[in-house]
Amino acid sequence: MQGTIHVFEFLDSASAELPAGVCAVFGSERFLKRLAIKHVIGGDDQSSAYSVTQLEGDSATWADVHDELSTRSLFGGDGPKIVVVDDADKFVSNYRDRLEDFQASKNKGGVLMLLVGKWASNTRLYKAIQKTGVQIRCDAPMRGKSKQPDQGAVQKWLIARAKSNYDFTLPAAGAATLIELTDCEFGRMDQELQKLALYVDDKGKLDVETVRMAVGGWRTQTMWEAIDSATEGDSATALKLLDRMLQSGEHPLALFGQLSWSLRRYSTATEIVLRDMRHRRKPNLPGSLKDAGFNAWGGELDKASSRIKQLGRHRAGMMIDWLLDADGKLKRSHSRPERGRLVLETLFVRMAKELGPAS
Repeated sequence: MQGTIHVFEFLDSASAELPAGVCAVFGSERFLKRLAIKHVIGGDDQSSAYSVTQLEGDSATWADVHDELSTRSLFGGDGPKIVVVDDADKFVSNYRDRLEDFQASKNKGGVLMLLVGKWASNTRLYKAIQKTGVQIRCDAPMRGKSKQPDQGAVQKWLIARAKSNYDFTLPAAGAATLIELTDCEFGRMDQELQKLALYVDDKGKLDVETVRMAVGGWRTQTMWEAIDSATEGDSATALKLLDRMLQSGEHPLALFGQLSWSLRRYSTATEIVLRDMRHRRKPNLPGSLKDAGFNAWGGELDKASSRIKQLGRHRAGMMIDWLLDADGKLKRSHSRPERGRLVLETLFVRMAKELGPAS
């Protein structure tokens, strides 16, 4: 194993043996970093092939690290030495030259794992480890060369972790919902998986609605119901549910994130249909809705098809403009809760069945 790899690939590897020298564990997801370390040194119920020492980056010195890597324990621990320096950004800044020399030396004596946040690829240390060591990237995997998270890869990881660690089957739609409700925060997603394990049926399964209820709580569930009511044209029910959430102390801007994500899909689906028409292709509404992010299972496509017809082509196409306008107001002129309420209410009323789909 050599070079820079994503933590998912590292965790899937049968062997976690690292070459002597520096191993950088970098990225924004601390939970994934801890999983990477556990994969190397083993957990509480696993024996480790290494003799392990853990140090704090704020207080560790090069002398501390060098001594640990060079000294064998008098009381067992005959395996190769590994020193883990947590929060090591400051440590790297202070001892970058020493680390470069250590990586270049032929007699390294052990493995030094550095848990860092930022890890620039244009430094000599990065390039040296890339050639002769291992660097593990711990954040959401990216889709191709884009800067967008690969939701499919994260879903696959969640489904596998639910099965292997918590012994239940997480449906793909449930994994997608979990990502959405937690903003793809891996530590929180794992905590929610532990909680969801309590809701499975006798066959070790659960449905998407259970995921929404258990992860989001009543506020998130109520917001889903409000969005469903609004897109179905029942603005009266939507406004009542919105009032319930605002009365409980929810800020309009906090609710807008969930609302915006859901409604953007209708605008995207409409644009796909219009694009097909411009190219003289027969529009495929179910396919367009699926491409826009609606799930093909659990009846969501059928419901979305009915709701987009209720909205009509004009209103669904205008949705992205309405959302941009609402976002600007909530962050500026309507940032106070009492004024922000009016922004959300206006969105719901614009979708009312009584207004009718404009041609």
